[in-house]
Amino acid sequence: MLPLHVIGCDAFERALLPLLRDLMETCRNPEGRSWNAVYGAAASRWGARTGLPLAYGLARISEALLRVKGERLQMLDAADTAHAAEVTRDERLLLLLLHLLRRNHVLAGQDFLFDLTEGEMDKELMALALDFARRHSCGTPREVRHDTTGPHLRIV
Repeated sequence: MLPLHVIGCDAFERALLPLLRDLMETCRNPEGRSWNAVYGAAASRWGARTGLPLAYGLARISEALLRVKGERLQMLDAADTAHAAEVTRDERLLLLLLHLLRRNHVLAGQDFLFDLTEGEMDKELMALALDFARRHSCGTPREVRHDTTGPHLRIV
C-alpha cells in the first residue's frame, strides 16, 4: 500500500476514494450497505446537482470493474479509518486512470486500465471511465489572446 498523497491525484480525485470504497462494498454486499448513504455523502460534499450524477457514474464504474476483476479486486473498506489515507494497487490504478482521463490523456489512461484489469481491455469500463471524466473534467486551458480588443470607454 502507498500513502494517498504521493500518487499524484488532485483533491477532487482523492475525495472520490471513500465513495469508491463504499460503492465497491455495496456492490459486493448489497444487503449490508445502503446506496442512499453513498449518494447522500456525494450530495453533501458536492451538492445534489454535481454529487448525485458523480455517485451514479462511480457506481457504474464500480459495477463494471467488479464484473471484470471479481474477487481479485483489492479495495479497502471505507469504514477502516486506520488505512483511510492509504491506497491499494487497484485503488491507485483506478484513481490514476480517472486522473489521466479527466485531463484528456486517453492513451496513457488506457495503459492504466490495462494494468488495472490485468491485461483485459474492457470496452465498457473504458467507456464508463471516459464518460465520467468528460462530466467531471479538469477542463482545457483557455487560450489567452492578446490581439483582441474589447469595448473601450470613451470619455467626451
